[in-house]
Amino acid sequence: MRPLASPVLLPAALLLAAACGPALDAEPPGFDVELVVKQALVDKLSAFQVALVTNVSTVAGGDCTVIRQTCIRDQLPLDRFVPLRTPGSNRTDPARIFPIALVAGIPSTQDVSLTEVPPGRDYGLIVEAISKDGARLAGADCAFVRQLNAGDNPRVLVRIQQYDPPKPCDPRLAQ
Repeated sequence: MRPLASPVLLPAALLLAAACGPALDAEPPGFDVELVVKQALVDKLSAFQVALVTNVSTVAGGDCTVIRQTCIRDQLPLDRFVPLRTPGSNRTDPARIFPIALVAGIPSTQDVSLTEVPPGRDYGLIVEAISKDGARLAGADCAFVRQLNAGDNPRVLVRIQQYDPPKPCDPRLAQ
C-alpha cells in the first residue's frame, strides 16, 4: 500500500492550503466615510445615520438628487438595507447611528467607519443628518459604492446637503 503523501510534501501542501484560504485574523470587509458638513448645519444636528442599500440603481433611477429628498426608510422595504454590525457586539441594524463628533473647520468634517460589511455590488451609501429633535431629516447625501471587496476599500466622501426647514419625515431606522 502506498502512503497518502510523502512526509516532505505534506508540510508544503499545508502551507499552500493556508495561503489560499482567508486568514482567520484578517481585517473584516468595510470602508471609511468622510462626512463634510457646513458650519450652519452643525447646531441643528443630533446625529448621523448611515445606511447601505442594495441595488441602488433601482431606487429613483439611481439619482441621488431624488433619493435624498425624503427619508430612505420611506423609500425602501427593510430587506433592501444591508445589515450593519455594531462593533463589539453581535447586534445588526439596517443603519448605524453616529453621534456628532465633527472636527472644526470650514467646512467641518467627521470620519466614520463601517466594518464587517458583506462584499457586494451596486450599493448605495445613504447618510442622513438627524435633527436636534430626533424626528426630522435635517440634511442628507448619498453616494454610489459600485463594489465592496473583502479587505480594504476606498474612502467615500459625503457632503451633507442641509434642509432648511428640515424635512417632515423621521429618518431613524436604528434605535
